[in-house]
Amino acid sequence: MNRPRFALIASFAASWLAASAHAEEPALPKVVPGRHSVAVVVGISTYENLDKAVHLDYARSDATTVADALRLQARFSHVFQLRDGEATREAIRDTLRKEAAQLVGPNDVFVLYFVGHGIGADLGVPSLLAYDSTQKNGPTDGLELQAFARDLQTWVGNAGTTLIVTDAIHSKQLDGIYFYGPSASEWPAMPANTMILSSSQANLAGRDGAFGSVFADAISGGADGNDDKAVTASELYTYISNALTPQGQPPEAAGNFNGNMVIATDVAGVVKRVTVEPPPVEYPPVEISAKFVWSEGASPTVQCRDEPIVACPYSCVIRSFLVGPCEISALVDGIPMKGKSVVMLPGTYDCSRKGGDLTCEGPRPTGQK
Repeated sequence: MNRPRFALIASFAASWLAASAHAEEPALPKVVPGRHSVAVVVGISTYENLDKAVHLDYARSDATTVADALRLQARFSHVFQLRDGEATREAIRDTLRKEAAQLVGPNDVFVLYFVGHGIGADLGVPSLLAYDSTQKNGPTDGLELQAFARDLQTWVGNAGTTLIVTDAIHSKQLDGIYFYGPSASEWPAMPANTMILSSSQANLAGRDGAFGSVFADAISGGADGNDDKAVTASELYTYISNALTPQGQPPEAAGNFNGNMVIATDVAGVVKRVTVEPPPVEYPPVEISAKFVWSEGASPTVQCRDEPIVACPYSCVIRSFLVGPCEISALVDGIPMKGKSVVMLPGTYDCSRKGGDLTCEGPRPTGQK
């Protein structure tokens, strides 16, 4: 075991014991009469105490997409949204304890949606990281799953229907430690009518930006398979699984619930986006040669225009091909990924993952900075 990983395991163990010994007594909710659909949506792209190398590209915008879908299409009456610096550990807990808990009762639906980093699942102490959490002490200054689950049961455990969603299993790492957050099956036992949904299964990397829009479309009505203007637990999972599993990212569902449990009613339906196909691009009949260098991924390939597919381990040179789009592919953390780069100039192209896609960055035109 390498030294950073061993040190982090020891730190996690100490943090978890300290957290357990000094657990806060959460306030009991005072339920407001009436019927409500309440959601707390947390999205964290940038972290106060984490290196910028592991910041996320899409978590913040995914949170907005999901919050809008819950509010506008799924007809939720109360949607609380916390993004980046708003999503400190205490702010998340206070929103759940002081805001959501006051609205949720036995006839109500409660949804917690978290997109950001998790850590510790591969070390036996799964935790969600708030904006001000640290890598070293995630179980203490983040949301350690056992303690967080107990608090949720105290604050919103009397909800008639509960859905907990975590998009927190990303493949980035620091010092050999991967940011593996909890999958659905790693949550402790929860009350009846609680569904837990994670963007991927345990120890599988979830691509940044792959899950949020699919969930938003599902809860907006895309998952309404029988056109009854409602989305059930079974419909939600089936829709998301059908969308993501072929991409190598199967989601996971767990908890204590019936597949017919209704999560959203009177859904407005997915907003149909009208797209206009651009005219085909005509590239000049110019031949060039280029070198493709890979900084990550296994079994990379390159195919430029009408040329055959070329296996490109580490690097390769493709000679005398017509300028234009080159299709690229590779296995990244065991997940097959594809991308496209337009190659117009001779030179070296550095290929790697950017956001949720593969791309190759090459030389810039003369005079362009």
